[in-house]
Amino acid sequence: MKLPLTIVCAGGGGVGKTTTSAAIGLALARQGKKTLVVTVDPARRLAQAMGVEVDEDVHPAHVEPAVEGKLFVLMPEPRRSTPTFAKILFEGRPADLERLMKNPVYTTMADAAASMHEIVSLILVAKAIEDGGWDALVIDTAPSRNALDFVTYPGRLAVLFEGRAVGWLGSLSQRVNAGEKLEGGGLFAGAEKRIEALFARILSARFLRDLTQLFADLALVKDRFARFARLAESLMLGSSTNYVLVSAPSGSAQADVVYLHRRLGRLEQTPTALLLNRADDAPPPWLETVKKAADGWPALKGAVTQVEVELATRKRAGDRLAAALAKDVRGVRQWRLPTIEASDPAVIVRDLATRLGPEVGRIAPR
Repeated sequence: MKLPLTIVCAGGGGVGKTTTSAAIGLALARQGKKTLVVTVDPARRLAQAMGVEVDEDVHPAHVEPAVEGKLFVLMPEPRRSTPTFAKILFEGRPADLERLMKNPVYTTMADAAASMHEIVSLILVAKAIEDGGWDALVIDTAPSRNALDFVTYPGRLAVLFEGRAVGWLGSLSQRVNAGEKLEGGGLFAGAEKRIEALFARILSARFLRDLTQLFADLALVKDRFARFARLAESLMLGSSTNYVLVSAPSGSAQADVVYLHRRLGRLEQTPTALLLNRADDAPPPWLETVKKAADGWPALKGAVTQVEVELATRKRAGDRLAAALAKDVRGVRQWRLPTIEASDPAVIVRDLATRLGPEVGRIAPR
């Protein structure tokens, strides 16, 4: 399977990362690439603006007529992670799915599992990539310094499901349900026999039945899960993957980018671009027109002066951010993006896509 061009956007909260990810996806779609944008932490206002639903399905985006049939969006619902996970793995096995969803051990463990939503999101991505011929994939990570931890989840989970543990625990279920005493003889010897005996001593009969049944059910789909997990791992750490860091003029946003850059280094990944949102480097084109119109109107001229002061403040903040990150994130090309004055997120996405369009090839060279 040929993997799509993949762009993973990472950054702190409040820097416009989700909107920027959508804009990159739109820029790629405008170039004729069939593009899927995935948001791990869905923004419902943006979803509404792009005409998509927040659920486990891939939806065509309706952000502009020119990209109809080329731009698609996946925004998984965090509160539905547990049933979504089971639905994907047990596709075509309704009876097994129903039994799993009634298993109290599964519901307790799944709801309490750290990063369950991120894992489900990656499995959904892998399934979508396997199902359709995509040219490009844009993944918007969660707004957290720990957002890149989930990059390694698929590989680690694949190792678990490809190993002997799930199969062994699954076969244990057959013996428990048959009423065998685990401390007696049977299929296992040595260390495995001692572990069985330990289970029998510390767990109640009901809990032991539920636990072993859980692993018996997971054993039915372990190959399917491992396949999706390996594909997700290739998408996140493969040769066609590009990491883009997104920041904005604030101390916390700058610190988040520096941390994420170091984290990527430990994953042996180098970011291909650093996007600085709200880092204005020049006055907007309309300012000169307004200044000319203000001649002879003292009140309007005073308002224009206030706007110029605000724009100068923004430029200084953008200059400071760009200079600091040039030192802290060396060798990564920067793109400064201006503040876009619009209340409609779809307008912001379209404007950003226009500005990023000529640069997408350099943002994602692989």
